Amino acid sequence: MSKLLRAALGAIVAGVLVASGCAKEPATSGTAPEPAPKAETQPQGTGRVVLAYSLSSLSHRFFVDMLDGVQEEAKKQGVKLLEAEAGADAGKQLADVEDLLQKQPSVMMITPQDSDAIKPAVAACNEKGVPVVIIDIGASGGQVDSFIISDNYRGGRLAGEYIAAHVPRGSRVAHIRCQLGAANARKRGEGFAAVMKEKGIQVIPPQPADSKRDMAMTVMENLLHANKEIAAVFAENDPMAIGAMLAAENAGRLGQMIVVGFNGDPEALEAIRAGKLAATVMQFPYDMGVEGVKQATKLALGQQATQQVDVPVELVTADNIDRFEGYRRKQEP
Repeated sequence: MSKLLRAALGAIVAGVLVASGCAKEPATSGTAPEPAPKAETQPQGTGRVVLAYSLSSLSHRFFVDMLDGVQEEAKKQGVKLLEAEAGADAGKQLADVEDLLQKQPSVMMITPQDSDAIKPAVAACNEKGVPVVIIDIGASGGQVDSFIISDNYRGGRLAGEYIAAHVPRGSRVAHIRCQLGAANARKRGEGFAAVMKEKGIQVIPPQPADSKRDMAMTVMENLLHANKEIAAVFAENDPMAIGAMLAAENAGRLGQMIVVGFNGDPEALEAIRAGKLAATVMQFPYDMGVEGVKQATKLALGQQATQQVDVPVELVTADNIDRFEGYRRKQEP
């Protein structure tokens, strides 16, 4: 067993985080008293910058688009890209990072499977003086040089503002959460809750559904049974929004409420087109991948990177869906 894997035994937590960006508390910088020395930027025998990218999984379109952004921007920047995909296995991702480090990259880019479990990998990069760029799901420890993330708080506000514009003041609305402690999703919930408070709309005590459609269906069924009137539902990711939508439809109450999700998943866009889902907040994983390579290239060239980059999100409704359907890249002006 490798040194890095041994160090990680106590860090890998139960459960698999989903592709929606629902993750544990990220850290954009570590607690080390002094920054680690930077690695040499000259790759072995190529005369070009070498970037490594450890990706958690390709099981969801979100991550496929993110990888496309990474690959295309690396080609545009003229840098060499080393890749490893962990298949949603936090332990394999640690081994992947260790293998990539053996190839002496200029910078390590990581999209973690788990925020806690990735800490030893970040620490190993710090020890070798290899800068770290985290894309999407944060690392809960170690020194991170740049953190690329969707503007989740703004997205939550967009969802809240849409609901507030379509329900009367004093209405009761439901809020379905991702995993408790999921940092990205918590920001979405905070943005949503802030708008509800500002607009005088009552939020039924939020319920977690662990980012899962089936669990969200059950949560929504219980909410419908306990509440005769629900004017709207905000779910912190699209699978849960679809679950809530289906539960309301099965109960014959979908026409009495609006349902808003978060992600911009193809199924959510189809539901908006069908008039069943009111809206979703779209993330742009392709743009996140592009930004990750831009910041990593800066670090490889000895330049200062932006500590945190909040990639903009946009609200998708029936009125503007034609701009978004079929792709996840940010619409060019």
